[in-house]
Amino acid sequence: MTQVLPAIIPINKAQLTEEIEKVSHFAELVQVDISDGVFTNTRTWPYNGQDRDYFEKLKIEEEGWPKWEDTDIELHLMVSKPEEVLEDWISTGVASIVAHIEATDDFQKIIDICREKNVSVGLAMKPNTDIEKIEKFVPQVDFIQVMGSQLLGKHGVELDEKSLEVIKSLRMKFSDSIIAIDIGVTEENAQDIISAGVNKIISGGAILNSDNPKEVFKYFESL
Repeated sequence: MTQVLPAIIPINKAQLTEEIEKVSHFAELVQVDISDGVFTNTRTWPYNGQDRDYFEKLKIEEEGWPKWEDTDIELHLMVSKPEEVLEDWISTGVASIVAHIEATDDFQKIIDICREKNVSVGLAMKPNTDIEKIEKFVPQVDFIQVMGSQLLGKHGVELDEKSLEVIKSLRMKFSDSIIAIDIGVTEENAQDIISAGVNKIISGGAILNSDNPKEVFKYFESL
């Protein structure tokens, strides 16, 4: 069975809450995308200035993530120098961190912090990134997350076919690794993505914008 995570791009606390509530009755783990406007062209909460107080309360456990009793958070940090903000985000109570190899000169530090804090860690890479850049880290991380496009931070972006070639190469080189894809997954191309070697799907628009999110989630899971 394929692991499936709905992906949420939060603009503010209200939207974050609404979308987590939409999927929490069938998804035990949700990936929340955080963009700082530096590593990506877009800014999400809290880097867009909205509901910054909520983030501060999360850090000191004065408040919790929406539906925290039912659903865990995997945090996709699309930020420059993630090692500088990593501990703040871990303190909010996330189960897993995903950071980009392209966003830091010290990915080892990210791994070390996550291991010290008993948080799972994923390595995200854009399709144009050389696989050699990640090779020494793969044995140390819990999964590799291949982005389906160079364009990050938006729902509804089409899958770049180059991502499938990257996934095939990774599967040949790292046969036992968990390989995820994020961006561009649809009901029409999901089987091709699985055939390329993916065993974890992260999907935003295809699930959240569906008339029946649970049905799409279960379809991806069945592949």
